[in-house]
Amino acid sequence: MQVTAGSRADLHCHSTASRVGKLGLQRSIGLPECATPPVEVYELAKRRGMDFVTITDHDSIEGVLEIADRPDVFISEELTASFKGEPQAVHVLCYGITSGDHERLQALSGDVEACAAYIQEREIACALAHPFFAVEAPLAARHRRRLAQLFPIWETRNGARPRELNAPAAIYIETHGGTGVAGSDDHAGIDIGRTWTQTPAASSPEQFLARLRAGEALACGDEGSPAKWAHSAMAIAARVLAPGASGSVDPFAVLAIAARASGGGDDEGLDSSGPALTSEDGRSLLEAWIVAMGIDARGPDLIELFQAEHFSHADLFRRARHLHERGLRRAVNQALAVAASSGDLGAAAAGLFEACVPAIPYAPPVAFIGREKARLVARENERPRVALVADAIGGMHGVTHTLDQIRERGVPGFEVEVIGTDPSVDRRLAAAAEVDIPFYPGLKVGIPSLPALVETLAEGRYQAIHLCSPGPSGVAAAVIARALGTPIVGSYHTELAAYAGLRSGNPGLEAQAAAFLGAFYAQCRTVLSPSRAADQSLRDLGIEPERIARWDRGVDLTRFDPSRRGREADPAELHVLYAGRLTVEKGVDLLVDSFVAARERDPRLRLLLAGGGPEETALRERLGDAATFLGWLEGDELARAYADADIFLFASRTDTFGQVILEAQASGLPVVAVDEGGPRALIDDGTSGLLRRADPAALAAAVVDLAASADRRARIALAALARVRARPWDRSLAQLGGAYHGAIGAALETRRAA
Repeated sequence: MQVTAGSRADLHCHSTASRVGKLGLQRSIGLPECATPPVEVYELAKRRGMDFVTITDHDSIEGVLEIADRPDVFISEELTASFKGEPQAVHVLCYGITSGDHERLQALSGDVEACAAYIQEREIACALAHPFFAVEAPLAARHRRRLAQLFPIWETRNGARPRELNAPAAIYIETHGGTGVAGSDDHAGIDIGRTWTQTPAASSPEQFLARLRAGEALACGDEGSPAKWAHSAMAIAARVLAPGASGSVDPFAVLAIAARASGGGDDEGLDSSGPALTSEDGRSLLEAWIVAMGIDARGPDLIELFQAEHFSHADLFRRARHLHERGLRRAVNQALAVAASSGDLGAAAAGLFEACVPAIPYAPPVAFIGREKARLVARENERPRVALVADAIGGMHGVTHTLDQIRERGVPGFEVEVIGTDPSVDRRLAAAAEVDIPFYPGLKVGIPSLPALVETLAEGRYQAIHLCSPGPSGVAAAVIARALGTPIVGSYHTELAAYAGLRSGNPGLEAQAAAFLGAFYAQCRTVLSPSRAADQSLRDLGIEPERIARWDRGVDLTRFDPSRRGREADPAELHVLYAGRLTVEKGVDLLVDSFVAARERDPRLRLLLAGGGPEETALRERLGDAATFLGWLEGDELARAYADADIFLFASRTDTFGQVILEAQASGLPVVAVDEGGPRALIDDGTSGLLRRADPAALAAAVVDLAASADRRARIALAALARVRARPWDRSLAQLGGAYHGAIGAALETRRAA
């Protein structure tokens, strides 16, 4: 129906009678469910143009009775009623009731059918509140069908819930018949009357409710948002917690608050080893946020700011996001400068945390609402979804190649989405900043905005989070996943601590990097390792052996194949190939020393370098016309470069695996590699390749030996090819799927046990 003018009432709001915080988080920091005095509810409703006023406290009429002597007030409550013998429950807004009605409805609350019968018998106006919200156990379709029969009026515009969460109820009423009403669902005393129900003009509460029962009503006003939830929490804290003396705050306490709030606010399934929370932690967070936001208002003044007619939740959130992103850019640049100069990393970490303070209160509601949205679009028999979070993938050849295979081939039984700030991902995050990685000119990494990453992970319906690098997105995703209660799978690709030491020349920085890596991978339920050498590296970082699992890599046997060779064999020139980054940590100095020593003994040798990196200029100067720099090659072009070579030389001492070794072997090349790390798992020395100590003379001798015998090159290449054909990508990705199944299953068992 269309109502052009008439009477208004906010049909869903709370007062101090909803006093007991139902969630462990609220209780632990001293916050009630609502702290708005009934008189203030009345005054704010009238100020906002409501013709009639009511209060719908949870299973209580105590608050509304304080203002019930006013002629424009009617008594109401938000009744919690259960399906008899089932865990499902709903909230029913019961309007214009008496004290006797309240007592009877509470007595019948264990049976929603009995409540509905009483309401009908007494001709009580009522509405089903937020029908698609799971008060207890989730409602099935049969429950909603029955509710539509019992309650023809539904709340289709709840002022605390965003449009996407209100829409299903509105669509249901529109398509099945019925009436939609609206209310602010305000718990903080700031949004009362900003959402309301309108009927044709009514002269009394009784006439207003009669029109409501007749279906002559429209749902009007604002809908909800994460910002509104965050500001409501701040308003309740401002009402209850006395202003703090300073803006200092314990980061661990803040993370614990965010984790519990993101998980719905209860203590179930949470790590009890975390810090015990108190009202002081809540007070400190409120004060730190006020200071970070530059707000000159506390206590009643902050409430007045939120209540002001010109106030916009969206504008304040936009300001918080801007302050967060600007502070993050500044803090990240300072942290990188500290890392480069071996300064105080603790101070740098504190700066990063302070940059996040403006955004932290918004993260839990973004997460909660995101999960609610995800539940609405979930489909039966949908494959489990996994978010694979990656950083700076353009600069990591092996990791990038692995991610390409996952995206191209898929993981059996799962829907995997690659998430990050790089362009070549499935869901790209907006970067608050893009910075150069220390000691690695030309390689940049994006710093994601905290709210953007929270929203992406919460709305994605992910059953697991896969972290493949401890960059900014990976670190932030680990914190968010823990808060959401989503199991984390990590994969170990790179010896980053060794890289830090090699590129900086600072053993202290290497030790700090190792400590950071240990803390990062400690967040993971399972850490996937590609080799025994990587297993040991993880154990050295403090990861328990039982949490380390194998994930072998595969090779594309249709692309990398000896048949791609187009170059005729030339006894006068033998090509020695290297593919990968031209960096110190990849052993390019050892590689060049070895090649130069080999070429002195066999001038037919020529070095081909497929790749690029910060050492390229120096290598060009040193090698002169003894080498050809091919640049970065991809796809068939790279496959032909492998097949056209005669020997593959790999001198890295820091590789956890050695993807390029597999590609070389699949292309029919004999491989000479350092007898350390990942290559040991790929080469049977003397049979499928040659392993030598990290010494130029030893590696050079192996290259010269192979160059001297075409028969030996062929025998080794043939043996390696036979072994590598047992490593297709399908096998590798099935192994990855098994790890996902294990992590998700273990998380479910933990929840059941809790």
